[in-house]
Amino acid sequence: MLRPALRRRCVEALDGFPVPHPLTIDTLHRAAVDHHGRPLVLHREPFPPGLQRPCGMWWPTDDADHIWVAPEAAGAHAVHTYAHELGHQLLGHPPLPLVPVGEKPPEPVVESAESVTFTWLSPAFLDGDLLGVRTRSPGRHRDPLYTEREDEAESFAVLLRQRAATHSSRRHADPLLDRLHRSL
Repeated sequence: MLRPALRRRCVEALDGFPVPHPLTIDTLHRAAVDHHGRPLVLHREPFPPGLQRPCGMWWPTDDADHIWVAPEAAGAHAVHTYAHELGHQLLGHPPLPLVPVGEKPPEPVVESAESVTFTWLSPAFLDGDLLGVRTRSPGRHRDPLYTEREDEAESFAVLLRQRAATHSSRRHADPLLDRLHRSL
């Protein structure tokens, strides 16, 4: 369960974001690009084989932010995954570290005594860079801060989808009737 202060942060981050109608991964990406202060790239290509694959990832580079969503994710699943990764970004969570090929990543900051497992992506995936990813999987114990950030991003995605559903239920097929309804 998300603490009230963290839920408030999600609501505040979402209040400044224009939730599109209809809500699809394409309309959500366009809204995020329009809202974003720098380039935002959506990736839907296949994940390198043989690695533990997430549903989505967010990572910034010097010239753009990138969000990857599994290409087999469609409909509500793709929207939710994109919204979760966007939530990490809009909530100000620290990004995944980009590590040049051949260099060792910085040690993760862990508040508990347990270690964090890193999985490495193919160098071709990011044009010669490797990306350290802390994977979220059932049964794996995480440091409390990491778990809190994941829960907060998940809450952001749920709130975004709820807000979209609420907005769409208020719309009418007739544009004049819709405009009249919204003006009341």
